[in-house]
Amino acid sequence: MRQNMRGSSEAYLEKALSEYNEAVNALEPGGDSEELLEAYVNRGRVLSMLEHYTSAMDDLETASEMASRIGADDGTYVKMYAALGELSDRFGMDPVKPLAKAAARLGPVGPASRHFDMRGLVRTCISSAEILMDADDYVTCMPFLEKAEACTASKMDTWSLNRRMEILSLLGEVRSETGDPEGAEEAYGEAAGIGESLMRKNSLEDLELLAATYMAKAECDLDLGMLDMFVSDSDKAILVIREMRELGLIDSVAEASDICHNVSSELMKAGRTEEAESYLMKALSLSMDEAKRFSGGGDGDGEDF
Repeated sequence: MRQNMRGSSEAYLEKALSEYNEAVNALEPGGDSEELLEAYVNRGRVLSMLEHYTSAMDDLETASEMASRIGADDGTYVKMYAALGELSDRFGMDPVKPLAKAAARLGPVGPASRHFDMRGLVRTCISSAEILMDADDYVTCMPFLEKAEACTASKMDTWSLNRRMEILSLLGEVRSETGDPEGAEEAYGEAAGIGESLMRKNSLEDLELLAATYMAKAECDLDLGMLDMFVSDSDKAILVIREMRELGLIDSVAEASDICHNVSSELMKAGRTEEAESYLMKALSLSMDEAKRFSGGGDGDGEDF
C-alpha cells in the first residue's frame, strides 16, 4: 500500500512538472511577468519534492531575480525565499539571508495567501525556524515561531496540538539559549501540558519530544532554583522514557538511569540524603531491569516512580 501511494504521489508530481515545464516554455519568450514568476516558483517546488535539488535551486534563484525586478505578492515571496533557505542549508550554504528575507514579509501571510494553507504555513515556519536555530540565529527564527504559534493558538484538532507542542518546545529552546530561563520554563511547561493531554488520548505523535521537553524544563527548573519541580519533571521524563522502551521505540533506558543519577546528585547537594539514595536505587533498578531484558530473563517492571 505504501509503495502504491508513493508511486501515485511521484506520478502526480511528474505530471505537475510536465505542466509547469510547458508553462515556463510558453511564458519565457514574453519576458518578465507575474505568471512566469509563479511558474518558476511552482516548478522549483515540484523539482525539490522530486529531489532534483540543483534544478530546483536554479528555478528559485531565477524567480528571485525576477521578483527583484517586478515584485511578488507576500505568499509567493515567502514561499520562494523559505524554499531557497531550505535548499541553501541542504547544499551547505548560508541559509540565513534567504530566510531573513522570508521573515521580513511573513507578517501579512496567512492561510488565504498564495501557496499556503494553514498547515503548509505552519510546516514552513517550523522548518525555517529549525534551520535558523541550527545556524544559531535566534533573532531571525522568532518571526517564524511567532507566526506558527499564532496559527495554532486556537486550534484543538490533533494535528494542530501536536504542532503547537513542537512549536512551544522550540520556543523554549530559543528562550533558554538567549538567557530567559523563566520564559523557557513557561514555554516548556505549556508544551509538556499539551503533550500529556495528547498522550492520555493516544494522540501524541512524538513521545521522544515529550521526554526531551520534560528534561529541558527540568534544567530550567534547576537554573531557577526550583528543586522540587526539577525532581518532578525529571520523574515525568523517566516515565516517558520507560514507556518508549515498552513500546519498542528505543533500545534501552540508559538515559532514564542517567536522569536518576543527576537527580540524586542535586538532592545530595541540597542535603536531602535519603531522597538522593532512593534515586540511586532507582537507577540500579532500571539497570537491572535492562540487564534482564538483554539476557532474556523477562520484561521486568523496574521500580515505580
